[in-house]
Amino acid sequence: MNRCPRCNSNETKILCESPIKGCWIMYSCPVCTFTWRSTEPETITNPDLYNPLFKVDPNDLSKYQIHPEIAKRRK
Repeated sequence: MNRCPRCNSNETKILCESPIKGCWIMYSCPVCTFTWRSTEPETITNPDLYNPLFKVDPNDLSKYQIHPEIAKRRK
């Protein structure tokens, strides 16, 4: 299985495959919620080439807010 490009987790899963067999595979990381397609450039799919500015440490994920708060309605 692929290693997650963003958090280096080995827990990645196949999310879905293309309707036309063999065109692409979509992967998902249950640790950091990153998703990517097998047809993305290597700078996205290869953990060693993924931009370090966008890497996350799985130990820090509890600090991050997964879903942003909905702003209060203006009157």
